[in-house]
Amino acid sequence: MSNIQKFQSVFDVTFPAEIADQVLGRMQLLYGEAFDKKYGDAEHQKLVFTTCTVLNGLSEQDLRRGLERMNTEKWCPSLPEFRSWCVHDGDWWTAEQAWAKALNFTADEREKITTLAKRALDEVQNILKTEGQKAAHRAFSDIYNDYLAKAKKAGRVQVMWVKPKAIAAPQEQNNTGTKPPADLEKQIQSIYRNAGKFGNTQRVGGGV
Repeated sequence: MSNIQKFQSVFDVTFPAEIADQVLGRMQLLYGEAFDKKYGDAEHQKLVFTTCTVLNGLSEQDLRRGLERMNTEKWCPSLPEFRSWCVHDGDWWTAEQAWAKALNFTADEREKITTLAKRALDEVQNILKTEGQKAAHRAFSDIYNDYLAKAKKAGRVQVMWVKPKAIAAPQEQNNTGTKPPADLEKQIQSIYRNAGKFGNTQRVGGGV
């Protein structure tokens, strides 16, 4: 078997073109101008084929999940985003959700954010400040998706970020009435006893 034959199966597409066409029709119906702006320049048959390629391997349940999510989202998704809606199990935020939450958190730190989203946000803060939201958004999505894949592979669950409590500065100790350790107290008493002996000897030796 040649190398071409070995890798050819990677490009096999079995997702039904009729279903892909229906998905695109649902998108166009829901998002109108936003859909036309995103996909209007694409030739229809090529767009259908691309949709089949992106959605290849999805189950009926996966597709149903994505369509139900589409009913509640305000923005028109790209095809890869729509696939992520299909396979998203609901336990983890998608990169788009995490980015929206990260922007809310940036404006008000009382807003909730996950530990994963907070970590990705920390890593793009410099980009956000110097290059703006568009560049930071791209970097955030890449970083977040990388962390998300690793977290899922490790079997982790989503956890909300909690601001660490500030460590209180050590307070000065008031020695008034504070009893020293037992061994130190013995040394002090011994010093005072010896001082008293030496003082008495000097007075006796001095005479009248």
